[in-house]
Amino acid sequence: MMVSTSVFELTPYPRADNSKHFLRATKKAVHGSIKLCPVAKALLDTPQVQRLKRLEQLGVSHITYTNCTHKRFDHSLGVMHLAEKMAQELRERQPRLGITEKDVLCVKIAGLLHDLGHGPFSHVYDGVFRTQLEKEKGRRQRDSESCADVPEVMDGWAHEDASLMMIDALLKGLGMEIDESNLDKPLKQIGDGIDAGCFGIWDRSLECEDVPTIDDSDDESHYGYVDDEDEQPERIPLHLVLTSRDWIFVKECIVGGPLPPKGVSIKKFKNMGQKGVLIGRPDPHKEFLYDVICNRHSGLDVDKMDYLARDTVRAFGSNSIADLLPKMTEKAFVAWGACSNPLNCWKCLNQKQSTGDKLGLHTMICYPDKMADNAMSFFEQRFKEHQRLYVHAKTQGGNFMIADIFVLADPFFQISAMNDNDDGSIADLKLPISRAMTNAEVYLQLTDGVLERILNSEDHKLRPAQNLIKRFLAHKIYERIDNQIIGNESWQHTLWDMEDGEIKEQILQKDVDMLNDPNNEIIIEKKVIHHGMKDQNPVSFMRFLPKKFHRQLLNSPENLPVAKQIPDSSYKKPDIFLQKEIRVFCKNPNMTTHRKLKKCCRAFFNDLKDKDSCDNQQYTLEIIEETPQTPTRTLTEPAVTQSPPDDHSSLPRKSGPRRSLMNDVMKRSRQQ
Repeated sequence: MMVSTSVFELTPYPRADNSKHFLRATKKAVHGSIKLCPVAKALLDTPQVQRLKRLEQLGVSHITYTNCTHKRFDHSLGVMHLAEKMAQELRERQPRLGITEKDVLCVKIAGLLHDLGHGPFSHVYDGVFRTQLEKEKGRRQRDSESCADVPEVMDGWAHEDASLMMIDALLKGLGMEIDESNLDKPLKQIGDGIDAGCFGIWDRSLECEDVPTIDDSDDESHYGYVDDEDEQPERIPLHLVLTSRDWIFVKECIVGGPLPPKGVSIKKFKNMGQKGVLIGRPDPHKEFLYDVICNRHSGLDVDKMDYLARDTVRAFGSNSIADLLPKMTEKAFVAWGACSNPLNCWKCLNQKQSTGDKLGLHTMICYPDKMADNAMSFFEQRFKEHQRLYVHAKTQGGNFMIADIFVLADPFFQISAMNDNDDGSIADLKLPISRAMTNAEVYLQLTDGVLERILNSEDHKLRPAQNLIKRFLAHKIYERIDNQIIGNESWQHTLWDMEDGEIKEQILQKDVDMLNDPNNEIIIEKKVIHHGMKDQNPVSFMRFLPKKFHRQLLNSPENLPVAKQIPDSSYKKPDIFLQKEIRVFCKNPNMTTHRKLKKCCRAFFNDLKDKDSCDNQQYTLEIIEETPQTPTRTLTEPAVTQSPPDDHSSLPRKSGPRRSLMNDVMKRSRQQ
């Protein structure tokens, strides 16, 4: 059975030189000219990608740094460009790796689509907002009652899960879908849109009559049929058509490994330690392709390269990261390397019963040993930008305000969209903000513009949320009152281990008036920033190769050299890799309240410090009291003579200093 649909071919853009690739170009601030192939242009025109133009890359950072108004669309284009550039560099530098033109295209597509699942205001939607929802148990119960027929949010949901959902919706809008029963055939044609048989890489050097035909007799669907049988769209060779396996590979590149089962979040799947299997590119010699977008070994990938370069240029006009990008992409190569986390690695878990020379090794993206300092500079810049940009106190105060606006509006504000049911009917689906990610059509409508929609609503129940929006637009942001860096002192560790509610209560108890005033609500934030690998050195997770082995990079994949971890002494590294800090924010805009709360915070921190000091003194006193005293010699007892050693230890010790120390400690204890 053949289904007749209205499809169109993906035509190349003509060029005067009749070159192999047919491209258009767009000009971008960080990377200059970015070339767009027909597939990329078709994807750029989809609603899912165009939605990224309505999402700020840095959320509310513009209230701190005025120029931070660039969109997530710009970042996606940049990642696409760097992904293609790195893949092409590897292909040209090591031709025996077998990187195909379609491999490069798939990695490029993954770079373009990796952030489709982001919610409004950067990471607020899948970060602070979801944390606030967990604390609002009563509100969540009312929400569940009003949305009983809506799927629950997956445990551990993050924006990467939504990206996978949005890719399926994107393909559906183009009239195609992934067919897991026919992985090596073109996408399944399900409706109007692009001809699946023409969706791939265009190469004018091949004649159309040499193109192999596609046997679709075993499937009710078809590839590329049009209403008029006399007008067949021009096809491309089957090996250049994007297949279902290729699109699964695109998804796997975004995840950085095997896809989780349906209904299971990526985070939960990784925490379960399941033995995943790659479907897109199962060849172990091509495993390195998964590190381009999401490097699970070291965290150094083109995604981080682009957003650090782009964000620092927009916020500070600095090109420090942008200057590193050519080195990080052009100097990269592929070699074997030992796994940095074998206990949680899906491949190493699958290899536990295996034997062989390559056990515990991966083909991964490596660098020359002279690049260690550059790599460390990159991670240090990441740490620095998180300090002064991504979690700036004013920006974080704005993030807390946006989260509160969403929490206040969620029970009464719904986002509607026309949803296609499985039976072919169309229904008007309405979901609250907290559940929008469960449906691709509704999530498509959720952008930064949701604040204006809430503000312009006539529902009186939204008045508290609307008042808070007006305050946000007037830049009356939640104020950071005080902060405390967590160092190595014991009282600081005690402070860090306390629950947020306990810290709030003890701060407000320092002033009875503050405790009894319901308007003096404060927020406790436990901030953790690091260089990319928690408290560990991220460069130690990278693998480097000395120059004398570089000739072996031209070998076949199985004979590539083994890159090693480089000694810490060979490059300069920071003293610490992770910093903890507790910050106290006040929701009340009154400056007098701010001053009172600051005094309360200082009193609370000082009390903890004094209590810890007193405990240490008491502990010292107990040790001194329990120390056995040497009995004094009477006048009638003869002195014991010893042979004097070579050093000065034979000098007699006086008991006076010890007793004096004990007396001083007891005196200080009585004074306290």
